[in-house]
Amino acid sequence: MRRTTLIFCLALLAAVACDGAASDQSLPTVPPRPSPQGAPRAFQMGISSLPPELTQESYQRTFALAASAGEMILIQRVPPWKEMLTGDLSDDTVESTQRETALAREHGLRIFIAIDPTDPALGRAQLAGLPQELRGAGFADEDVQRAFLGYARYVVENYEPDYLALGVEMNSYQRANPQDFERFVQLYHEAYRAVKEIAPETLVFPTFQLEELQGLLPVDNPQPAQWFLINRFEPDLDLLAVSTYPSTAFAGIDQLPESYFAQLSTYTRRPIAVAGTGYPSAASGANAASSEADQAAYVQRVLDAAQQLSMAFVVWFVSQDPTFTSEPPLDRLQPMGLFTQSGEGKPSWDVWRTAARRPLAATGTPTPAASPTPGP
Repeated sequence: MRRTTLIFCLALLAAVACDGAASDQSLPTVPPRPSPQGAPRAFQMGISSLPPELTQESYQRTFALAASAGEMILIQRVPPWKEMLTGDLSDDTVESTQRETALAREHGLRIFIAIDPTDPALGRAQLAGLPQELRGAGFADEDVQRAFLGYARYVVENYEPDYLALGVEMNSYQRANPQDFERFVQLYHEAYRAVKEIAPETLVFPTFQLEELQGLLPVDNPQPAQWFLINRFEPDLDLLAVSTYPSTAFAGIDQLPESYFAQLSTYTRRPIAVAGTGYPSAASGANAASSEADQAAYVQRVLDAAQQLSMAFVVWFVSQDPTFTSEPPLDRLQPMGLFTQSGEGKPSWDVWRTAARRPLAATGTPTPAASPTPGP
């Protein structure tokens, strides 16, 4: 079940959620959630459902791990374009929805669904997973629009998520396809309204890739910053949510500016969230000298920032070093787990779990801000 692109991994998770081969990897022991201890925590904590191995056992264990040290689970999924167009849902789609919602309820987890329409293995330069008859299409295509809207409705009706990302790292798509990005923005606003008609309490937003938003990537050819894109989603923006992987842009944790996360408050009055983050515990990407100590220091750094900024949530993307990401460009994910492939907790896991023991200062989801986004 090894694949060379994340898009295949994300698509396979729907099947893995309801079926899968037996695991041959050491899975971490999931201890019961300890009693609260320490000063109140202002933000929720979660991990993604990306398992260390593409098996049902491993996938289910990821939900248990999320509940042992956090309150939420991120499920990131490519739209099943053809199913949405024909109305003929596959057994995998139906069964994975039932299984994932059951697992979330079983473990008391809030659900964060990220609808991910672009291909990360291609720099998010084109739509992912399109059927043959739509290959090469963009958001201007009426069938693409109809399928995207249909999937947004399906997700909110069947998962009843607390959080819904309509698009992942969409500023990367803007860099590659600025004209089609404008069509996506129009579609986003339409999808936002459709979701709110069904579930007004669900918080809806796109996510932005923070390093690219700042103009730091690619490292060898930095581009203009993209902060202006945030305003393109107003007033239909409940959170400013970013993904961030600083090791792609900085050679060491000590090079990360003190204001790295605080700068976000300059560009929005919305609640801020880290929708996916990670840092390697070994050499990876631009960071050729990372260590487990560096990873632990970054975990502490992002959690401290979340407290200072009263973020809505922080999601760590890779819970355990995966076995199916050994080839570029996904090899960068391999050392980002809080656990090793053999199931041993890294120092970063101790930092994460210590923070997770702190009681939440507020248990409800944040209220969407009413004022428009400020900023340059």
